[in-house]
Amino acid sequence: MKYHLNIILLAVRAMIIVTIVFTGIQLFKAYTTFLNPADFENTVREEFATISKELAISTEALPYFHILCAILWGYLVYILIILYRSFDRLQKGEIFYDKQAVAFKKAGEGIIIFAKCKYLLVCVFGVFFFRSLSVFIKEIPMFLVVYLLGKLVLVLYYLAEKGTFLKEETDLTI
Repeated sequence: MKYHLNIILLAVRAMIIVTIVFTGIQLFKAYTTFLNPADFENTVREEFATISKELAISTEALPYFHILCAILWGYLVYILIILYRSFDRLQKGEIFYDKQAVAFKKAGEGIIIFAKCKYLLVCVFGVFFFRSLSVFIKEIPMFLVVYLLGKLVLVLYYLAEKGTFLKEETDLTI
């Protein structure tokens, strides 16, 4: 059991590091696109697969898109740290402690909120500012993976909540 928890802890640590890097990349992109947004028109057309080359896209919205993405990635870092702390306590042998279910619920809901907000952000900016309709389909796989990961963490919440209840009942019986 400890081996598997160590693997999970390692994976969550790696996800935290990658997420921090993504946050930094988004902030760097926001800075560079804010300085000269016109230079990034081709990048936007490639990344968002615009409807037509003739349609004007709003490159002025690009820095704001990257800033909002950075905020979302920063939020995910916070949520992953909560998840990491929960698994760390579990690995140390603290099973069914008082705030375990709450931490899993917060992490699961946070991951789901991240998935929904990221999908919504990319779709709104993609359609309204960058003139891309394919973004709705292109973003679905990432949305589903992250969303289902959040649901899986919510299953852990329900198990921890039930386990805490059973532990309290056992403690009262003895």
